[in-house]
Amino acid sequence: MDKKGIMRRVVELSHQGMTGGFGYPFGCVIVKDGEIVGEGHNEVLSSNDPTAHAEILAIRRASAKLKTYDLSGCELYTNGTPCCMCMSSMLWANIDRAYYILEEKDSEAIGFGDRHFYDEVGRPIDQRQILRMVQLPELKDEAMSVYRLWTEKHGSG
Repeated sequence: MDKKGIMRRVVELSHQGMTGGFGYPFGCVIVKDGEIVGEGHNEVLSSNDPTAHAEILAIRRASAKLKTYDLSGCELYTNGTPCCMCMSSMLWANIDRAYYILEEKDSEAIGFGDRHFYDEVGRPIDQRQILRMVQLPELKDEAMSVYRLWTEKHGSG
């Protein structure tokens, strides 16, 4: 299947998810070596899970199918520009390349603008405005003991 065919599948998934009442109008397909290894549509509404974005579900399914959390060599196809949660997940999964159709402004036009989230994540932790981050250093030694144990078992990197 060529890129246009894969993207048509993405649009089909976004339509199915939205018209089926599962969630918002987003779909995603992940491909490795020309084979679809994961796909999904948004399921936020049907699952009551705010993380059930099409990209996240496709990453989970691709990882399960390939039996690895490292999706190096995979390409991700999505109809809208990914939100910062999905973008971060794509980075953690080592997706090699992502293709999209619609720009951020197109999503904003229908009420799905994520710029405020990108702005929030880009601020220093003590200057965040949407989600206040408050450090509780009283248990630092206890928390560090778990980190030290990890380092002893796995090294620092």
